[in-house]
Order: sequence, then C-alpha cells, then structure tokens
Amino acid sequence: MRIGIYGGSFNPVHNGHIHLAQTALREFSLDRLYMLPSKKSPHRSMAEYAPDEDRLEMLRLACNKDDKLCVSDFEIKSDRVSYTIYTVEHFRREFPDAELFLLVGSDMLLCFDTWHRFEEILAQVTLCVVSRESGDLPALRAKAEELSKFGKILVSEAAPTVISSTEIRKKIAKNKDFACYLDENVVQYIRSKGLYSVRGEGKLHYDADDKKKYLKANLSVKRYTHSLNVADECRKLADKYGEDPEKAYFAGLLHDICKEMPDDQQRALVEESGYTVCREELETRSLLHGIAGAYFIKKEFGIEDIDILNSIRFHTVGRAGMSRLEEIVYIGDLISAERDYKDVDKMRKLAYADLNAAMLEAFAFSMKSVIKKGGVIPICTAEGYNFYTRLTKEKI
Repeated sequence: MRIGIYGGSFNPVHNGHIHLAQTALREFSLDRLYMLPSKKSPHRSMAEYAPDEDRLEMLRLACNKDDKLCVSDFEIKSDRVSYTIYTVEHFRREFPDAELFLLVGSDMLLCFDTWHRFEEILAQVTLCVVSRESGDLPALRAKAEELSKFGKILVSEAAPTVISSTEIRKKIAKNKDFACYLDENVVQYIRSKGLYSVRGEGKLHYDADDKKKYLKANLSVKRYTHSLNVADECRKLADKYGEDPEKAYFAGLLHDICKEMPDDQQRALVEESGYTVCREELETRSLLHGIAGAYFIKKEFGIEDIDILNSIRFHTVGRAGMSRLEEIVYIGDLISAERDYKDVDKMRKLAYADLNAAMLEAFAFSMKSVIKKGGVIPICTAEGYNFYTRLTKEKI
C-alpha cells in the first residue's frame, strides 16, 4: 500500500491545498493520502490560527468528496511541537508494511534541509513535491538533486494553483469576497462560526491577549515582563498625547518579539524583509531585532498597519520625522517600569511634559551610550537626533 502524508496549518484549508492533494494522489499513484492540521508549528506562530477543532472540521468538509483523502487528528492531539519526524514515525507504526510518501509544497522543499532531523525523514519516506508557484520547477529540480543523496525525491510537473491562506484571512477580515477560494461547505462553516473576522465596525481589533500567549511561550520571563511594562507605558503615553491607547499597547507589547530569537533567524528575517537597512544596523547585533520584529509580525500575524510596523522597526534606532505612535513606542521602551538607569526619573517626567524634548533627550542618551561602548551610530539615528534638535530649537 502507498500511503501519503500531508501536514500543514490549513488555516483555512483552501482549493489550492485540495488541488495539491489530488495532484499527489494522481501523480504519485497513492492509495490514500492523510491530511493533518498542525497544532504547534515550528515554523509559524499560533497567534492567528483558528481553533484546532475548527481547522480539523474544515479539513473534513473539504475532503469529504474524495474517498482517498483522509483527515488525521494526530498532530492536533499531540502535546508537543509538530515536527514532521514525529508524524512520520507515527505513520510508520500505523502502517509498518506500507510505502510512505511525504507531500510538501515547493516552498518547503527549498528549505527542507533545515527541518528537524531531515535526514531521518528522508530515510523513511519518499518526498513528493508539488509546485505552489509558477516558474519554480528548475529550482525544485535542483534542490531535489541536492537532497537525493539522503533519499528518494519526486517532483510533480503539474501546474500549480496559487492561493494563500494569509490572503484569504485578510479578505475575510476586511469583509471581501473569499468564497471562490474555498469549498462551499468550508465557506458556510467559516461564516457560521465567525472565524477570522475583525471585531468592531471597520476598526482593527488589537488582540493583545492572543499575542501575550505567543510572547510568554517564546520570551524569557525578564523579556516578557519588559514587554508588558512597555505596553502599559505606551498606553499611558497614548492617552496623554491623543493616540489610540489600544493600538499603542499592542505595538508596545510586540516591540521585542524577535529580541531573543537566534541571531541567524533574525538576520534571515532582515534579509527577507526587503527593508532598507544601513550597514551600521547590519553590523550591530542588538539592532536586528527591531527590523526582524516588524517583518515577523507582518509575515506571521498578517499585521499590515504601517504605523505599527514602523514603531517596531525603529524602536531601537529612531529616525527623523517619526509618527506619534513611533515616538510613543521609542520612549515607552526607555521609561518602562523596570528601567533603573541613572536619570530615568528625569526621562519619565520629560516624556509626560514635552514629547519632542523627550525624544531629543532620548536620542542624545542613546548615542552617548553607543559611543561609550565603542559602537557605531546608524544613519537614521543621527538624522533623528538632528531632526529633533532643529524641532526643539524652532519652538524656542
């Protein structure tokens, strides 16, 4: 028997997923293909996922027209991270005499050698790849050849159906038509359960509680406490200066989301982001997390509010012409409750008396600290200092 395994977040399952599954059944002559929604993905945050049981039920609805498509709750019920090697070992125990085929999309093949225990996976399965983007077959063939020393890899020549779960969620949240991307039963289920909808009439809902779960699981106690304190400070500053308190709280909460991420992962996010980054930022490890964090929340949480993204991108380096929210997060980070550096009380008083003066003081403080340590000053920081110096002089 030829058994296929296809895991993913399926958040929600869409026609592209089903096309890929049916292509695999046909192209690789599978007798059965098991689709598994993941509970805890090592590659994605859980913050924007629909509940486990809802994703499982949507998958059942999408698969019920094909007898060869089966749904497994193995990963949903697992109490640990959904590393693929654990799933492969599970199916090997379930089907000891079967030939196992692991189905992945093209984006996953290209980074497959970074997966946990990938050599062991390839020793136990035939890896089957179905394209998810037009024109990527040459890259897939090259990667398959590179990995072939570890095991057997098959690449389908079938044309892809390019659909993004992230884009579907955005359409649902903005009340745009999304029905053409999903099975009709899945569409009805989403509507009946109110999944992926933005609460409030046209106003973005800042789900801070949901993000706290992610932060608590991925930050040290000290860093998590700091994030909560900064969020509280940002809310108070927003109240003082006429900004949306909940938006400020949300941005402050997420400002250090990538602070304790491994250096190589931070740098990879920075390189992938497409943001303009100066040499001084790239050469200073402590500055990468702001850039990485802005791109991370855009990529993983679907946050596109440019003000929130910029407030995280520039919360360590600053820049000229910062928005009020950017200023609030920049200052909130410096005066949060646990800060105890010399003159912090002076900075706190200034922050609530004159925000522009506080920004100038903060830039001067930051630059003095960097120079004292023998570091380099990013161009945007120097420009920010000059900007607030001129702004302060103009007020006199």
